[in-house]
Amino acid sequence: MDITDERHPVPISTFQVPGVNGDPQPEFTGCHQPCERVTGTEIPVAWFAHGLRIVDVANPHAPREVAHFLPEPPAGHARVSSNDVEVDGRGLFYVIDRGRGLHILERT
Repeated sequence: MDITDERHPVPISTFQVPGVNGDPQPEFTGCHQPCERVTGTEIPVAWFAHGLRIVDVANPHAPREVAHFLPEPPAGHARVSSNDVEVDGRGLFYVIDRGRGLHILERT
C-alpha cells in the first residue's frame, strides 16, 4: 500500500504463492503471519498450507519469492499448518506448525 496520503491508501502490489489462483481453497490455505520484525527487504511469511515463504519486496511493485521451506505433513495430517514465524539476531528462523510443533531453520 502506498500511504503517502494516509487517508487514501492505494494498493500497489500483492503476492500469492505459486499454484494458488482465485479458485476457492480449503480452509487454512492462505497467508497466516508475516514476521513482525522487518529488518530488510526479505520478509519471512508463515503460509498455513504452504510453509515458510521468503518474499523479497525490494521492488514494492513486484514482490517475489526468493526461498521457501515446506515440510512433509506430519502423520495423520493431509497438509502442514504453519502459523507463526520469527527470526532471531543470528538469522535462525523459528516456524510453528500446528501438527508438528517447532521448526528451527538456518538460511544457507
